[in-house]
Amino acid sequence: MSESMNIAAKKIADKMVQDAEKLKVIPSTLSNGTSIIDCGVNAKGSIKGGELFTKVCLGGICDVGISIPGDLSDIMAMPAVKVKTDFPALTTLGSQKAGWKIDVNGYYAIGSGPAQTHKFKDNNIYKITNYIEDSDIAVITLEADKLPDEDIANYIADECGVKPENLTILVAPTSSLVGSIQISGRALETGIYKMYEIMNFDVTKITYAAGITPITPVDPDNLKAMGKTNDAIMFGGRAYYYIEPDEGEDLEELAANLPSSASDNYGQSFIELFKEANQDFYKMPKDIFAPAQVIVNDMITGQMFHTGFIDLKRLKKSFEVKEIIYEK
Repeated sequence: MSESMNIAAKKIADKMVQDAEKLKVIPSTLSNGTSIIDCGVNAKGSIKGGELFTKVCLGGICDVGISIPGDLSDIMAMPAVKVKTDFPALTTLGSQKAGWKIDVNGYYAIGSGPAQTHKFKDNNIYKITNYIEDSDIAVITLEADKLPDEDIANYIADECGVKPENLTILVAPTSSLVGSIQISGRALETGIYKMYEIMNFDVTKITYAAGITPITPVDPDNLKAMGKTNDAIMFGGRAYYYIEPDEGEDLEELAANLPSSASDNYGQSFIELFKEANQDFYKMPKDIFAPAQVIVNDMITGQMFHTGFIDLKRLKKSFEVKEIIYEK
C-alpha cells in the first residue's frame, strides 16, 4: 500500500469542511492551527457525515455507504452501514481500531483513525502489512462528548510527531447520529481483531472483506448509546471475509469460532457485560466483540463457511423497540 492513509483521510476531512453546511458539521481552527471538525458535540451531524467519518476512521482507502435493505420479511429493515475494503488488516487494525485511549487533563476520548500510524508506528500490524507512513500530517477521530482544546491537540500532535497545524481532529459522541454510524461500521474490524488477537490467525491472508450492520437508534444517554452500538454488531452485524489460506489449512474451525455467538458470554447485552467488568471497557471479555453472522470464503478450495446468526429478539430488546402494528 503506497498511499498514505493520513493523506487519504485528510482529503476526506477537507471535503467535509468544504461541505460543512450540507453535512451539518462545524469546522473550526484552534489557536495552534489544529483543525477541528465537530460532527456531533454541538453540531447536528448527518447521515452523509457519518459515512465520511467512518471512512476517515478506516484510513480513507475503503468504501463506506449507507443503505436500507429491501427485505420485506421480519428482519426489521433499518438503515445500515456497508463497508468494503481490499486492505482488510491494514484499514481495520491499522487505522479503524479504537486503540488510542486519551486521558489528559480531565479530557477523555477514544481515538481511531490513521494518526495511529504515527503514534504506534512500531505496531506489528504495519510490519506484516508492509505499510510505512511517511507523511507529516495526522488525522484522528475521537469518540468524545467534548471538543478538545489546544492542550489536547498539542498532546496528540506531539505523540504523533507532527506540527499542531498539520493535525486534523474529527469528534463525535457515542450519543450522536455520526457516533452511531461510525460504531456500526466496525463489524469487519471486530472480526479481524478477534482473528488476530485471540485466534492467532495471520490476518494478511484476508484478501478482501465486506460487512453490513444496522445503524443504532440515537440515544442521548451516553451509557445506553454505548450499549446499543455494540449490541448492533454483536446481534446484528454481518461480515464476509475472502481468505487465501496456506495449502491444506482448514478454515472451518476459524469460521466456527468467529461470530459473537461462539463466545461463552453470548446472550448478555453489552451493558450487562460492561457492568460485570466494573464499567472498564478494557476488562470485558474480548471474544464477545465480533459480528453476529460470518461468511468465510476459502479462495483456494472455493468452500464457503456460514456461521452465526442475526439475533433479532435481542437486537429489538437492546434497541428498545416498541412495535406498533395495526391490522385492518
